[in-house]
Amino acid sequence: MFSFNQTYKSSDIPIQLLVLLVFSLGVFFCLISWGEKFKSSFSNKIRIKAAKPTANFNLSISDFQINRLYNELVRFDLIDQEETSMEDFKNVLLKDWNSHSSKIHLKMDGPTCREFFDALIKTFPNNSMTLKNLFITSGLILRPDGKKYNYNTLKNAPTRSPISKQHDALKVIFKSFKS
Repeated sequence: MFSFNQTYKSSDIPIQLLVLLVFSLGVFFCLISWGEKFKSSFSNKIRIKAAKPTANFNLSISDFQINRLYNELVRFDLIDQEETSMEDFKNVLLKDWNSHSSKIHLKMDGPTCREFFDALIKTFPNNSMTLKNLFITSGLILRPDGKKYNYNTLKNAPTRSPISKQHDALKVIFKSFKS
């Protein structure tokens, strides 16, 4: 409308009013489209994405299966039974991280832990468990000496040793869940 107004040099009042009306409507629609409703539609999406992460693993496992997993880990001496009771094991895997003081003390090296994690994810796929959450962020799964596992050791374990020392034991443990 501005360029039309520049090229059309007329003192005709209705044309001048039409140009002013179209310009005003354009500004009005710009203001409406960038109003509060428009801005809030973006801020809601940002709030949803920045939602508080879950403080548990959301592991979908039955009581029978978790008891069986614990007993199999004890049988193959992959968990410290003196430091980790059945109740501790259940609390760590099923409850919110801050709602208890339980810890799991594993008797596994880095590659074995990585295989354990991979097998756990494949066997029980309905969860929000990540390698970092399981061993680092939660702080609930510890080495035999009571310290946290090193994330880089766990992450890079398959490249250093594709098969862990306890590969056969883990295979037997998790094979029992598939039948």
